[in-house]
Amino acid sequence: MRHALGSLSALREQIDAIDAELLALIDRRAALARDIARAKMSQANGKAQSLIRPDREALLLRKLLDTPRLAASDTVIVHIWRELIAESLRIQGETEGGLIIQMIGQAAGAEKPAELMAWVRARFGAAPALALRDKPQDIIVAARDPRHIGVISLEPRLGPWWGRLLLESEVRIIGALPEMGYAKPQALAVAAVKPEPTGDDLTFFVTDWTGSEADLIGRIADQGLVCEALSHLQGLRLLALSGFVQEDDARLKDRFGTLSGIVGAAPRL
Repeated sequence: MRHALGSLSALREQIDAIDAELLALIDRRAALARDIARAKMSQANGKAQSLIRPDREALLLRKLLDTPRLAASDTVIVHIWRELIAESLRIQGETEGGLIIQMIGQAAGAEKPAELMAWVRARFGAAPALALRDKPQDIIVAARDPRHIGVISLEPRLGPWWGRLLLESEVRIIGALPEMGYAKPQALAVAAVKPEPTGDDLTFFVTDWTGSEADLIGRIADQGLVCEALSHLQGLRLLALSGFVQEDDARLKDRFGTLSGIVGAAPRL
């Protein structure tokens, strides 16, 4: 019995030592965020830029997930590093007010607010501040500011808000929520960020195609693209294309309806 207790005590001492090492490393990582902020400012020449880099974050997480481990689950790896990234962004943006998540408030009729909030925090961490809006268009307008990220559900009652992105020059879809565990996106994140390819992405395409969904998907397949229908509201359709597709891709330009276009992309884990 004494031997077992001694072994347990020794194991706990090992955990305590590892915790101390982790704390020191986390603090060193966070401190580097200030140096990164200064480097970004020198490169930006005074122009405001978004703090987030969805492509770099996805590549980092995939590398970590592909690293051999003894016991840690994929879920805990993603959760820990999402929080580390969020803390780094908080520090980088502390002189400019930090990162702000714009969402539809519960009073405005958003469904499943607790579930959506859980997805938002899982993707963007606990560090960003939260602001509530009444309408999706208000969130899109706010997202023109590089300090803001909009998160809007794909629930039908909010209408085809994603169609407004065809008229936006800067705001694009940069993330699909939840990040892990669903076959289809349930909400989308938008920001004034130009999506970059990561090797495993979803590209979002809006069209006013009036034919059948099956015909549309078939015609897109004829162009060598695989897609899935996400929403069809008020004459507009939102589709997710597998892979990264450039906004000026000739396979889609002027082929599907009178109003159509790429409105962003999201990396997948």
